Amino acid sequence: MKNKKRYLLNIYGIVQGVGFRPFVYNKAKEFQICGWVNNAGGSVVIDLTGTKKNIKSFILAIVKNPPTLASIEKVQCSYLEYCTYDDFTIKESTENFESVKFLSPDIGVCDKCVEEVMNRKGKRYKYAFTNCTECGPRYSIIKALPYDRSSTTMDSFKMCYSCGEEYTNPLSRRFHAQPNCCEKCGPSLMLVNNKREIVNFEDVIQETVKLLKSGKILAIKGIGGFHLVCDGRNERAIKKLRERKRRPHKPLAVMMKDLQVVKEFCNVGEKEETILIRNKRPIVLLEKKSGVILPYNIAPNQRKLGVMLPYTPLHYLLLEKELDILIMTSGNISGSPIEYKNNEALERLNKVADYFLMNNRQIHVPIDDSVVKVFNDKELVVRSGRGYAPFIENLGVKDNIIALGPEQKNTFSISKDGYVYTSQYLGDLKDLHSYKSYEYVLNHLITLLDIEPKILVQDMHPYYNTRSYANSKEERKIEVQHHHAHMASCMAEHNISHKVIGVIYDGTGFGIDGAIWGGEFFIGTRTSFNRVGHFQYVSIQGGDNAIKEPWRCAASYLYSLGHDLEQFIKNVEEYKVDGVIQALNSSLNCYNTSSVGRLFDAVSALIGLRNYITYDGQGAVELENIAHKNIKENYKYHIDKIKGIFQIEYKDIINGVIEDLQRKVSKSIISAKFHNTISALTCDLVFTISHIYELNEVVLSGGVFENQYLLKAIYSNLTERGFRVYYNSRTPINDGGISLGQMVVANAIIEEEER
Repeated sequence: MKNKKRYLLNIYGIVQGVGFRPFVYNKAKEFQICGWVNNAGGSVVIDLTGTKKNIKSFILAIVKNPPTLASIEKVQCSYLEYCTYDDFTIKESTENFESVKFLSPDIGVCDKCVEEVMNRKGKRYKYAFTNCTECGPRYSIIKALPYDRSSTTMDSFKMCYSCGEEYTNPLSRRFHAQPNCCEKCGPSLMLVNNKREIVNFEDVIQETVKLLKSGKILAIKGIGGFHLVCDGRNERAIKKLRERKRRPHKPLAVMMKDLQVVKEFCNVGEKEETILIRNKRPIVLLEKKSGVILPYNIAPNQRKLGVMLPYTPLHYLLLEKELDILIMTSGNISGSPIEYKNNEALERLNKVADYFLMNNRQIHVPIDDSVVKVFNDKELVVRSGRGYAPFIENLGVKDNIIALGPEQKNTFSISKDGYVYTSQYLGDLKDLHSYKSYEYVLNHLITLLDIEPKILVQDMHPYYNTRSYANSKEERKIEVQHHHAHMASCMAEHNISHKVIGVIYDGTGFGIDGAIWGGEFFIGTRTSFNRVGHFQYVSIQGGDNAIKEPWRCAASYLYSLGHDLEQFIKNVEEYKVDGVIQALNSSLNCYNTSSVGRLFDAVSALIGLRNYITYDGQGAVELENIAHKNIKENYKYHIDKIKGIFQIEYKDIINGVIEDLQRKVSKSIISAKFHNTISALTCDLVFTISHIYELNEVVLSGGVFENQYLLKAIYSNLTERGFRVYYNSRTPINDGGISLGQMVVANAIIEEEER
């Protein structure tokens, strides 16, 4: 006994739902360690005895080479009074209200499980819910912590004898795999038509393939919700889907059979390939190859295609033989959240889908597919969802703060034990269903993390629906300006606390002067900011309609410069143009804005590209997509200084576009010159501000920087001049990153108050 010691290990991180306890069990056997391991709250606890040498080897083996899906954040080790253990066991989970809790995201099916699904002689042949400790649903099925089967939606399925043996066998990769099941004891598929009639076939999957091949649209239930699916090579089916879903132009995501098919249609770099095949399986935005034939209506007016590979056994089975490309878009009516319950899907999607491929495994938390892209050989998250959310990071913030996020592209963030948990993408909260989903997911995460909110952080906009939630609570409220939150989100991601230059470009954000900001130059920290520059205000007529009808933006800019609207506003009814002129004359339903997003909209309409949009930012997206890559020229611009604040005037820019239109210059060249102008003036003003304030670090954030042409031009120019330039990557650069920014600003304010 003298040579033996006893220690207690607390391991924090993503260590539940990833095969960590079975891994520890096997390592204990390998290194002759006795004791036990269990889940406690959100952590793993190990009570161990052994020789000092063996204990050291055991701990190093666990910490240095954990299971593939695990991510260890912290290890605490304490000495205990020695006691005798005869063996090493996995004990039942216990609650631990004090522990840091980590939630494992949903993981794509592993290669070993795919092999089993395709093995005619195996017990899981063609079984659509095959999983193991290295793959399968996690976050979407968790009802409570610690992560045990009884705390998931799998609790209604009792394991058969064979699955139970796997679950208790330390040598099986399904040892303590909580969603473990097979055809005898697990969830099952059912095919239902849009009249709610069950369609009985011996092979439901094969019948689904036949329906898709015949041009039918199916609603197929996945890990986090329903997808609307049709044959990706069938242009008529895609057209029908667009009409029914009321999504005429927005690009549709596709699922391709394998990497070989992806490379047939898209340019795939090394980094993009890595992201495509890894277990998170997001939608990756890839550049289309020229000369290859795919239906144009998948992604009209786009240079890129959103592509993902199969990530469930069902996907592999659907794409096994006859199909190689499927449209795989969110199962919703445009503007509403993804459907995830069988009855609601049947009710709300029955005019879109001809058939429903459903199952009887409940989804507890809806979660959409993640969207990412590669920039500067670095992954940028565009939309955080399956595989990426909740996004968890140790930022050392105060406990029990909830940052409620923005109105559009909403996410929220919650703090506990220094960690920030940022939710999945939850959509536009103006939609009632989206707001209800927001409340549900927020309350669920509050319960999972076992927090009692003390502070609610909200946007300054007086009419955002997040205020409805805040107003129903008695906790202290802190307001954070929209663009300051953008800047702070990027600063938090790059661990910056000192003063920097912030360049924040987006469409809409309520400013401290009551105007709508969106073209801002800040000097600031996480705590506060000074607005040292912005785009010149223009009076935009039409309220929210101006966002949906970019011609109104063009008309407002033209009116402010004294141009004849009817000469330049084309393909819009005369009475509408006259109405806008009269409204501008009397300042009716107008607002002042410095928004770069609205300037992009104005130019897209002015050159005849897009008078009306059917999805957010369509005018700007299509303007980027037509930009000529070899044009280096830009328009004239002027930066003035008024009352100590720099103002970027738009007169020369708009007039330059008009002159090119009159000279019949192509739209692609005008687009390139406009983009080059925004880049040039941004860098010029940054140079000036840098000289005055002696700063050389620049933060770029805001939805306009989704524009890769613009981001690349500004980033390259500034870095070549010796600036250190930062932009969001792990969190979205668009409004999806706002809640993280709100969190760190509020925390900085609280810390300053306590000093």
